Amino acid sequence: MVVLTKAKRCFFMLVLLAIFPATSFAINYNPSSVKGIAQAYGFVLGQEYSLSRIESEFPELAMGVVLARSQFGGTFPDIQTKLETQLKNAMGEKFFQETDASLRTQLRETIGRQKITSDIAANFLQQVKARSKGEIESPVLEYLLAVKYADNPVAEYLDGFRQRYQTDGAGKSQGIKLVLQLPQSWAAKEGERPHIVKKWQSENGTGLEMMHLDIRDGPGYNPTKKEMQDMVTSGEVRDFVPDGATYVDSGNFDLEGQTGYWLQMTMPVERAGVKMYQEALMYQLFFQGKAIGIMCQAGGPVNEKPKTIDAFKRIRPLCQQVLNSLVLTQAY
Repeated sequence: MVVLTKAKRCFFMLVLLAIFPATSFAINYNPSSVKGIAQAYGFVLGQEYSLSRIESEFPELAMGVVLARSQFGGTFPDIQTKLETQLKNAMGEKFFQETDASLRTQLRETIGRQKITSDIAANFLQQVKARSKGEIESPVLEYLLAVKYADNPVAEYLDGFRQRYQTDGAGKSQGIKLVLQLPQSWAAKEGERPHIVKKWQSENGTGLEMMHLDIRDGPGYNPTKKEMQDMVTSGEVRDFVPDGATYVDSGNFDLEGQTGYWLQMTMPVERAGVKMYQEALMYQLFFQGKAIGIMCQAGGPVNEKPKTIDAFKRIRPLCQQVLNSLVLTQAY
């Protein structure tokens, strides 16, 4: 069987508890996220004003405008309305209307003063088509994606909006070389704690869901498939649940020729006087004597527990896709 001390097990799981924000919504509203969503909204408005001007001033390019607008709309359907809805929720109807009117006036004046030739117009149409493939500057792209996929985060991943992460074996990766693919709208950050190699936070780093890559010393060998299965069926896996947390479910998975286990739990935590409720899912496998973990988390105040539960349900399929993207390059 896999032998880890109770202290190490608890420390391993306590990493999950130390870095949660305070609440959980489909979109988390804070100054940074509202600014990002507003920037994406201005981007979409500015693009449409430019397309409308080209359509009006260069009739020969009218079909090109229709095609470019259609391609962008196919990638980001109803995105203007979705961004408006988020801003109204964050700002309130009255303040949004005042801000929106001011923004539209500024855009009309700015774009109206720009000189546009037929060549410039044609090049812009090509740029809009490229934008429909995700060629958009950061952080506009990240917030467009976050808003588009707010209700179904895994669809972003399945639609091909991904970022690639690779370890070279140095530093915290402890000699392990691997590749992961993450959703593009999740911001990558360095892990402050010793064994967190990298962490990713939803909504360009302003959201309330996280994933972590954790690599630490394991039992010194690669447990067999039977050992990993026995650990789950015997209930030994419950020993990984820290004090105060509640075991929900567990099971085994096979990946890269290795058998691992997954463990789902809920846990109450108090931070700065705020009582929180958290849901976490950990995938753990062992390779070259190291324990490799991918953790997914959602959390929020106890009085908003249903929102946390919904957030966890939304990201769980995404977590499974990220796990399936794991490639241990040294296994080949």
